[in-house]
Order: sequence, then structure tokens, then C-alpha cells
Amino acid sequence: MANREFLIDVGACTGCNLCAISCKDEHVDNSFSPWSAPQPETGQFWVDVKALERGKLPRLSVSYMPTFCQHCADAPCIPACPDDAIKTRGDGLVWIDPKACTGCGECGPACPYDVIFFNEDANIAQKCTGCAHRVDEGLLPRCVEACPHEAILFGDEGALQDERSEILKPEKKAAPRALWRDLPKPWIAGGVVDADRDEVLPGAAVTVRRLESDETYDALTDSFGDFYVRNLETGGPYRVEISANGYENEMRVVEANKDCDLGTITLKRI
Repeated sequence: MANREFLIDVGACTGCNLCAISCKDEHVDNSFSPWSAPQPETGQFWVDVKALERGKLPRLSVSYMPTFCQHCADAPCIPACPDDAIKTRGDGLVWIDPKACTGCGECGPACPYDVIFFNEDANIAQKCTGCAHRVDEGLLPRCVEACPHEAILFGDEGALQDERSEILKPEKKAAPRALWRDLPKPWIAGGVVDADRDEVLPGAAVTVRRLESDETYDALTDSFGDFYVRNLETGGPYRVEISANGYENEMRVVEANKDCDLGTITLKRI
């Protein structure tokens, strides 16, 4: 049996939450033996759309990340369970056996993605099953079926992978079977104005150079004088040079450990 995997396209997600709602509709008050007991109506989301606010006003953006069990090939939760209640199916989906789980709570802290929940009423740990019951019937997981933007895909291992796909937290070495596309990467932004006239300066050239590798990114300020240089590699110093005809160049050096807004930058006339 081929292993299955997910692909989550952050760039395609609009934060509509239909994946989370459909998961609730599928699992609340429904038991799919042996794979899952009913999901509580409140208190946990097996699919949780996290809104990641980036930057600050007036240059602010939001990335939406539908987050659920990554169905890791080397899942840390499995050896953490003293009751052997967490298992991997033949297709790679990881599930918690509700009959074997004793509610000891050891699996939650072991998960590097924080996607295991505790059902106090049933005294068991629970999480996304990959809709194993639907997969066994040849159907897609509900979240995949419900997404109107194809931001969550499901298929055979290797079929969804391309040069843009990557995994979350590779340093954890859990070998997740969930790929991600367009994960948020740092950007450098700012606004450029004419120092003498106190007016925004559209069309100014912005060159961002990573000093460690000499990699260069270019942008122009828009009609509001704002610029964004996106998808930078995390960490390391970047030199930002801003130029416009008839103005003195301005230069800044910043660390791109996270999104960086340089604020208002004034250019002086020559």
C-alpha cells in the first residue's frame, strides 16, 4: 500500500475556515471505529487555521496556515506513548487508538507541532486521523474536499512534491508526511518620502543584498511610496540601498530574522 501525504499551500489559503468547519461536521458526535471517537464540539480543532500577522501598520499582512497532524514517519508521539496507543497505518496515516489510550498525557508534549488534544470527558488524547475512515472508502479527507481554493491537497507520497514544497520544523527530524508550499518567509518593507517636500516618492529603486551570499533582490516603491522585498532567507545581515534620480542614496543594514519594517525613509535632493 502506498503511503499518503498532504500538501498545504499557504499562498492559496484565504482563511475561510471551511476546513475547520468541515472537520467539525465530520467528527463531532460521530465515532469512526477503530480510528476515532467523537470529537468534542468545543475545546479543540483537529484542523486549526492559524492567522500569522506580519509586520506592523501601515505595512501589515496576514498569512493563513491550516495546521493539523503532520502524520510523521518518525512521529515522536509514538515512542512517547507508554500504552502503544499511537500507531501508523499501512498508508502512513498516524492515529490514536481510542480503546488503548489511557489519557496519560505523554504524547502532547512530545508532538513538535502541538496538534494533539485531550478530551477530558472521554479521558483520551485525540487529533486529526487524516479521515482514515473516508480514505478507506476511496474518498478525500473532509478538509481537502471542502477547501474551495485547493489549499489542502491529498495524494500518494511523492506525487505532490515539487521544488516549492518543504516541511515544517525540519530540525525536529520527524519526517512529516505533510508538505507545505509558500511558507511565510521574512520580508523587508518601508516607505520612501522626499525630505524637502514631505511627499511620498514612487518609483524609487530598492536593492536588498544578503551580505553572507551576495544574493540580490530588487523592488520599486509603489504609488504610495511603499516597498516590499519578500521571500528572503531567514537570518544574516542584509544591506538595503534606496536610490532615485536627483536624490542622494540611502543605505541601511538590517537582520532579517523576522519581518522588518524600516519605517519612513527620507531621501534628500542632490
